[in-house]
Amino acid sequence: MNPLRRASLAPAVPVLVVAALLATGCGGDESAGPQNKAAADAPATSPPPPRKVVVVVDGKKTETMTTGTTVQQVLDQAGIKLGRYDLVEPAAAQPAGQTVKIVRLLSKPKLKVVKTPAKTVRKKSSSVAPFSEKVLREGRSGIKIVKWAYVPRKGKNGKTKKVRKILDQKVKRKPRAEIVAVGPKPSGGGAAAGLNWAGLAECESGGNPKAVNPAGYYGLYQFSMQTWQSVGGSGRPSDASSGEQTYRAQLLYKKVDGRWQGQWPNCGKFLFS
Repeated sequence: MNPLRRASLAPAVPVLVVAALLATGCGGDESAGPQNKAAADAPATSPPPPRKVVVVVDGKKTETMTTGTTVQQVLDQAGIKLGRYDLVEPAAAQPAGQTVKIVRLLSKPKLKVVKTPAKTVRKKSSSVAPFSEKVLREGRSGIKIVKWAYVPRKGKNGKTKKVRKILDQKVKRKPRAEIVAVGPKPSGGGAAAGLNWAGLAECESGGNPKAVNPAGYYGLYQFSMQTWQSVGGSGRPSDASSGEQTYRAQLLYKKVDGRWQGQWPNCGKFLFS
């Protein structure tokens, strides 16, 4: 073999290897081509179309066209800023619906425990003594938690002032009514009822059911406390109604068998006038 001929064929293999490497480095891998092309052809995300949102600030409504998706974005586009303590519903980071409500506050909301008084229900009962009362069930006040804060309000002079506003309240315990049995209120009866009790009262107290004598006599007929209690009275006679005072005066008249002289020595005669 001719040595010169063998030497001329040697460089052929390296040339093919270099050509293959160049093809690979220049993007000759066809598998990567379609992915890059798809990424380049993806459509760009378009912003949402404008929509109408109603913003209510302290009861005043404002309509705004917005592309915002959250409450904060809607307020930013509408140029509405939230104060430090303002309440916003839904919350600023939440998605915005058709309405956003804002309550302007001048202070941080506070909680207060408030007691609600119990009502008293009175029921007539023949089992209770006349003009008397008996508690059948004790009442109990209710409890509610009140959330409040200071809010701005314009006065008649146009100046803004801060006033308290109840933001929310929750009932923690409902009040329970007190039930009281009330005895009958008879107007008297028998022979005693036909006497001139108005005449006796006019003489004893000037017809004043609240009259009090410093010597210890009370009411229309100037009862002493001992005499008043002896005919079933409670408390001071002058605190009882006129009807009860007359009822118990008639009981006293019957109790002493009509001997009025020991009870009303100076004015008793007017019973018969």
